[in-house]
Amino acid sequence: MSMVYFVPAKQRKIALAAAQSDDDPVLIIGGSGTGKGALARWIHQNSSRSSQPLIETEKSRSISDQIREANSGTLIVDDVSTYPVAEQIVLLNFLKTRMIPMNAKSADKAVPMIANVRIIATSSPQIDSRARAGMFNDELLLRLSKNRLEMPPLVEREEEFGDIAMGILHEITHELHKEYIKGFSEQVWSQLKNYDWPGNLRELRNVLRVAILTCDSERVESSDLPDFGHDKINFQATRSEFEKIYLSELLRSFNHDLDKVARASRMERMPLLEKLKRYGLIH
Repeated sequence: MSMVYFVPAKQRKIALAAAQSDDDPVLIIGGSGTGKGALARWIHQNSSRSSQPLIETEKSRSISDQIREANSGTLIVDDVSTYPVAEQIVLLNFLKTRMIPMNAKSADKAVPMIANVRIIATSSPQIDSRARAGMFNDELLLRLSKNRLEMPPLVEREEEFGDIAMGILHEITHELHKEYIKGFSEQVWSQLKNYDWPGNLRELRNVLRVAILTCDSERVESSDLPDFGHDKINFQATRSEFEKIYLSELLRSFNHDLDKVARASRMERMPLLEKLKRYGLIH
């Protein structure tokens, strides 16, 4: 089992143990974009439940229904600290008893359902203060914390930044079949390391995806990166810039077959057409 590049070195033993103990709950704490969801998926994929369902919760639906859907697999409870108290109690009772209330449509509503589901919860760092303030259930926090992982902001991971950036590079070049790109120029390394990355791993990944899409040599050069200003990267337009380049590449790859582009981009046809027109990619 190889450890993913973005997991902090100090957290790797815990992450490995969490993957191997595939019944115990996991709590992954970190700010937005630090890789909490990616780590949760890695833990599931490297557990004995990897061939079973992986469900990521939707706040608009009851937690009990989603536990039911994830039976025999894993349920990722996103941003657990913001769940209403009633849903926290349902989750706590499930962790204590492995039972959930029967579906409202069931003929026998009195008999609870036993579910075999592994819970991986993610949260912002505020979960502890929310628990102290009575906004999050203390016992639930204790049970979730059996395997507790911390994902720090990227700006605090200076020693690991090189490995993280190269890991993302290898991942994206493989995905885009551009393995001839081997690294970054010295100027690019300097520019990337001198930026404070408020969007963390997600922001770095988006920026490098844009660069790799535009790069046609063995090294990513400054000209491949999004716009710079005052020695800092200006990322206000990064998302739309990436999307335009990405859709342009898909159009080229699929010879302007919009059905194939829609499937590859996981977009409905009409929203896709609107974006293509807005970016001037079709008329």
